[in-house]
Amino acid sequence: MMIKNNRGLTLAEMIVGVALMGIMGMVAASFFVFTAKTKKEITNEIEDKVDNILAERMILRDLKYSEPSFNNVIITDDNGRQFFDYVPDVTQSAVDNAPRKLTLEAGRRNEFIFIATNEKMGGSMMYAPSNAYQVGTPPGDPFVAASLTFVSLNKDSIVQFSDPQGLGRFWQVGNVLMLDTPTMVRQMTASGPDYSKPARSPIFLGSVQAPGATRLLPLNIPGFINTTNPMYPSETIGDEDKFLRDIPPMGGAAPLVRLKVVSIIKYYLQKDSKGDTVNVYRSMYTGRTFGPGQLFASDVAKVEFSRKSAHDALIYFKIVRKDKK
Repeated sequence: MMIKNNRGLTLAEMIVGVALMGIMGMVAASFFVFTAKTKKEITNEIEDKVDNILAERMILRDLKYSEPSFNNVIITDDNGRQFFDYVPDVTQSAVDNAPRKLTLEAGRRNEFIFIATNEKMGGSMMYAPSNAYQVGTPPGDPFVAASLTFVSLNKDSIVQFSDPQGLGRFWQVGNVLMLDTPTMVRQMTASGPDYSKPARSPIFLGSVQAPGATRLLPLNIPGFINTTNPMYPSETIGDEDKFLRDIPPMGGAAPLVRLKVVSIIKYYLQKDSKGDTVNVYRSMYTGRTFGPGQLFASDVAKVEFSRKSAHDALIYFKIVRKDKK
């Protein structure tokens, strides 16, 4: 015969049971909190790495084609040196050869603008200056030159016909065209060339404003590029006619001129409208002004651009993010 115990649990047993359940609940809760925190940290780390990879690829591509900026763009680094000073001759010691570093950081400098070759449009085309002019009837006097009237770089659609890719896309509305030469010259002084500054080519940048336009609209970014004649700094190159008339000869009387499509790119920092988060944006010059910015990286502390020396044409960069808690 079975004897049943119907007394139930004692108070002590219940207290022990409740205590054990509480301990198990605390352990489970701590585990869930730890798991959620770890998941958030891993998610943030992955998102940051993905954002960094995408942003770095785009910045790297832009900087890869930044050759037109060297010795042309006027921008000082964190120590007041010209960031784009470039001296290919490593034996030249007159130019300041210290490392360059330019930092974008909220409350300090917030933008970095440079010129990059538009790789989608192909490389440079060699341009004959005579193509832009109308030559008048030769006068009877052999010692008097015929009149020379500037018409257009695209006179007789020569730019379309000479497109390196054969697609006729150079002379299109919104394109920024750059004129320069392979010839690098220095300012002349009473004692000879000024070797304290890098040699450079004269340049002109302008944009096509309308279908059928014959003249380029000069770049409208004050203080952005050096528009002076490198040999005669008191003279400013304000249009394509002035550029073509003053270019230095190379290897004889026939000057060489390069024409290419370039992009004016701006990286800048801006706070998020919803808080204090600082983001990196990229914007393109559209012919008269910069277009809307494209978000590149979010919640950053700063972005650093650097060069090892004035002899080094490579630009290094680093996106520094805020510590996320």
